[in-house]
Amino acid sequence: MLNFQSVFLYLELSVFFLQVKVSSSIQHPETPLNISGFHLPSKPKPPRETVKHGHPDRELEDLEFSSFMFWRNPLPNIDCDLQELLIDEGEDVASEDEKEENGFEERKDEDSDDDDGWITPSNIKQIQRDFEQCTVPEDVRVGCVTTDFAMQNVLLQMGLHVLAVNGMLIREARSYILRCHGCFRTTSDMSRVFCSHCGNKTLKKVSVTVSDDGTLHMHFSRNPKVLNPRGLRYSLPNPKGGKYAVNPHLTEDQRFPQLRLSRKARQKTDVFAPDYVAGLSPFAENDISSRSAILQVRDNTLGAGRRRSNPNASRKKFVKKR
Repeated sequence: MLNFQSVFLYLELSVFFLQVKVSSSIQHPETPLNISGFHLPSKPKPPRETVKHGHPDRELEDLEFSSFMFWRNPLPNIDCDLQELLIDEGEDVASEDEKEENGFEERKDEDSDDDDGWITPSNIKQIQRDFEQCTVPEDVRVGCVTTDFAMQNVLLQMGLHVLAVNGMLIREARSYILRCHGCFRTTSDMSRVFCSHCGNKTLKKVSVTVSDDGTLHMHFSRNPKVLNPRGLRYSLPNPKGGKYAVNPHLTEDQRFPQLRLSRKARQKTDVFAPDYVAGLSPFAENDISSRSAILQVRDNTLGAGRRRSNPNASRKKFVKKR
């Protein structure tokens, strides 16, 4: 009994393993599991049959209903129509050109009538001649011609006749004075830098004219930039004392140290001097070691020596630096 059951179980298991083995051998025959990167190519799949669902074939149209069976009017001749259009346009353009020319001539005549009161390059010389025509005084026989305004003022004050370059008689010349915009005093000394009344550097140049009765008329400028706030941006440096102090020139009575050249720089080479030793260089020696040479002291009329420049003073523009 036991043997029969064991045999039957063995047969069932053998059949099961046989089926499994057969199924595995069909999918992957001799699969190398130990080789990395190896794969078996998949079996080519059979092509699927695709059914095309197309439109049913149209039945052939009957010949009697074909478009070629109907009568069509012949197409018009396009070339002839284009030629006619071009001819018509040419006539229209010619007529428009004639109208424009006629209108331009009419406008030109009107402009010539309107230009009677205008200054154009064609009539500017004639207008200048008419403007310069004036009654020449009978007593003027000799005149002085100059373009220097100062000389013109002097000649007018002397009572001489002054003529311009174009031959016109100059009856009055423009004069200038200095007016202080701090205390409103005036001076005719054009060389002054500081006001003689308040002592500040507030003098401005103003043009004046003298009438026949001797009254003075000042002509002020309407430009607001004449009294600009230049010089009020930076505060002035504190004054420094000492022999070599360099301060900006702010008042007329300001004292400055007398910076002079050194004795070595001031001495000259004199070959006839008793202390001159023959054989030495006849050229003057340059002083480069003294304090005056370091401060770049020069013999000037304003006391000599360099001074600290005013930071508010205007500087020259577009000057190449050395």
